[in-house]
Amino acid sequence: MFRFAQHDSAVQGLVLMARAWLVAALLAPVIALALPDDATLSQLLVGTWQGPRHETQYRADGTWILDPPDEGSNTRGKWRIEHGRLIETWRFTDEDSDSSSVEEIIELSEKVFKSRIILQEGPGKPQGHVLPSEIFTVTRVAEKK
Repeated sequence: MFRFAQHDSAVQGLVLMARAWLVAALLAPVIALALPDDATLSQLLVGTWQGPRHETQYRADGTWILDPPDEGSNTRGKWRIEHGRLIETWRFTDEDSDSSSVEEIIELSEKVFKSRIILQEGPGKPQGHVLPSEIFTVTRVAEKK
């Protein structure tokens, strides 16, 4: 009976070790892809980004400017990053309350910014849009010297 107890103990040890390796294997890619902290992301975002229709300038003071203006005259607003998400607010010219969007940051580097909208609220909210949105990719505009 003692011999079986040793065998069961050894098998249990191997099972636990295999489970530990499985957890480590599953977590390694997640850890490798983890985004930097919010302060680092904020520093990376500051600058001008070119998308398919607009240039957006994110300023260090937490404001943004869109060029050319979008429909509804939402040419400027405020931004911040919380928990790896970009939160933007703006007010349409003829509205009494702010609109806002929350974007999941997928990638943010010195040259590329990829995100998708996961929440949009307020006046001017697009009707019929399914969230999360498709992934948007914009590239940094080189600073003029």
